[in-house]
Amino acid sequence: MEKLEKFIYSVKYLPGILYFGSFGIILFDACSYIFMEGNFIPDLLSFPLFFLFLFMTHLIVKNYKKKK
Repeated sequence: MEKLEKFIYSVKYLPGILYFGSFGIILFDACSYIFMEGNFIPDLLSFPLFFLFLFMTHLIVKNYKKKK
């Protein structure tokens, strides 16, 4: 996991893109389910995308605690 974390932080804009990208896709999927009554994300990809969002949230909190 540490290699993955170092790779994510080695590219300048990758953490933001991964975090807000996964959040935006999850939000769009929720809105499409409510308003269009259909899923945007296939069921096979919904869990890994949610796991990516949680992992990026974990990294952000860990980095925030390190700076304080």
